[in-house]
Amino acid sequence: MTINRNDLTYRQSTSAVILDKHGRILIVQKNSYKDNEWDIPGGGIEKGERPETAIIRELNEELGTDKFEVINASKLRDCYEWPDELIIQKIKENKPVYRGQERQQFLVKFTGEESELRIQEEEIRITKWVYPKDLPDYLVFPKQVEKMEELLKEFGII
Repeated sequence: MTINRNDLTYRQSTSAVILDKHGRILIVQKNSYKDNEWDIPGGGIEKGERPETAIIRELNEELGTDKFEVINASKLRDCYEWPDELIIQKIKENKPVYRGQERQQFLVKFTGEESELRIQEEEIRITKWVYPKDLPDYLVFPKQVEKMEELLKEFGII
């Protein structure tokens, strides 16, 4: 099957650097990921929804709590291409097809306790709190470390 990416648009999405009271960042491993693949949480923006509303809704859905406060919105956009296999899978499943994702990124404060997190098991396998200096051990997608460093610098975390 041949895919013409020029005919496809980017899915509009959000992601969040979530900080806890210890200065750690929450990372997630989605069920669709391999054992060494991690990312920050987030999700799609629904039609007519503001990105600030979408990120709080997504965090509530994925992490089972509303103890989040948006601190800042990034000027950077994380734009990336999906692999052909994923696009083909979406076509076969008769789901909306995109060439990749463009994410609006936020700095979010977690105001709750770790015990309050209730992960959405249909989508997320595991969560982990890590210090910013340890993120390169978990970020293996192309350019993920460089993009994260740029984002953390913008937010004044590193």
